[in-house]
Amino acid sequence: MFNTTNKWKDYWKNRKIDWKVSYQNPNHPHRFLITAILKSLNWLSLIEIGVGGGANLMNILRSIPGKQVGGIDISQDAIDLCSKTFKGGVFKVNSADDIMLSDKSTDIVLSDMCLIYVDPRHIDRYIKEIKRITRKYVVLCEFHSTSLWNRIALRINSGYNAYDYKKLLTKWGFYDIVIYKIPEEAWPGGSPQKEFAYLVVATVPKR
Repeated sequence: MFNTTNKWKDYWKNRKIDWKVSYQNPNHPHRFLITAILKSLNWLSLIEIGVGGGANLMNILRSIPGKQVGGIDISQDAIDLCSKTFKGGVFKVNSADDIMLSDKSTDIVLSDMCLIYVDPRHIDRYIKEIKRITRKYVVLCEFHSTSLWNRIALRINSGYNAYDYKKLLTKWGFYDIVIYKIPEEAWPGGSPQKEFAYLVVATVPKR
């Protein structure tokens, strides 16, 4: 049976691993695609939801110095590691549907395979909260599909969730939505990334 949002939350919240060893590798090839996207945008501050060990932030600061970065995660161990690694960054133990940051508090929100754990019944709550704290752009590295049947099959077979991000983000007022397929060489290892992994960039609606 596929996992619900709460089951995934409990899994990550209670997972006891060495976050530095398991989730602080800045050199995974897909991270360079994320950084390339960020280089093309005008921004100063970024918050990553589901920040884990901070691997993306390490790669971003190495390639684009002088930026303000932070993150949220439901794992206290992950946030403790990030707080030690990135001095001066804002790191909080939060769920991405209830982020303890003020409205329009960051230029960009980044998500790298965080929303794949969100049940379709809850995804609107997460997008609403991401929109609330963001001033300029969202950059999502997530599972995307325009086919409802493919999304259902992925959920049944893996417990992960894909979304039609063009449709979903448009619903919430985002615009200039661009969706890039992540090539296989940037995420080796086969399915489901081979079929479903995409980079999504969208502009936050003015308000």
